[in-house]
Amino acid sequence: MKTKTTVGPARSLLVLMAVLFLLTAATSGWAAGAAPDFSLKSVQDGKTYSLSQFKGKVVLLNFFTFFCGPCRQEMPHLNQMNQELQGKGFQTLGIALSSTPEQLKQLVSQLGLAYPVLEGNDAVSKAYGGVELVPMTFIIDKQGNIVQKILGARSKEEFEKMVKALL
Repeated sequence: MKTKTTVGPARSLLVLMAVLFLLTAATSGWAAGAAPDFSLKSVQDGKTYSLSQFKGKVVLLNFFTFFCGPCRQEMPHLNQMNQELQGKGFQTLGIALSSTPEQLKQLVSQLGLAYPVLEGNDAVSKAYGGVELVPMTFIIDKQGNIVQKILGARSKEEFEKMVKALL
């Protein structure tokens, strides 16, 4: 007696679903991508900084605006982290969007920021996926790959946990 089976079509469907899942997992998120390089001017000293000069370090890249309250709240914590972990292969970089150099100098002075605060532009915003909401922070590993994309403010402890795992 012969029995009909649907193993062929069912197997094909399972294989198709697995392939779609893998493609979706591979293309969603930032975990596997290289961080776009940039060259931006610092408001503190006028020097030009590029991300590539920090290869070999873990970089916390923080996008913000002058008028962002949550940004201002987390920046002193980012400054503390930078001072505490800089000798261990860590660097914080701030990228300001929609802010004038005068506003940024005032902010740096008010908050006593020691890490480079850079004048951002549309090109760098677009390179990082079109930064439209701030604060937006990217954690970049020693090989230059984005391993975390964080929207919204976080505590110093939360950032430290993410960063220390990569040092």
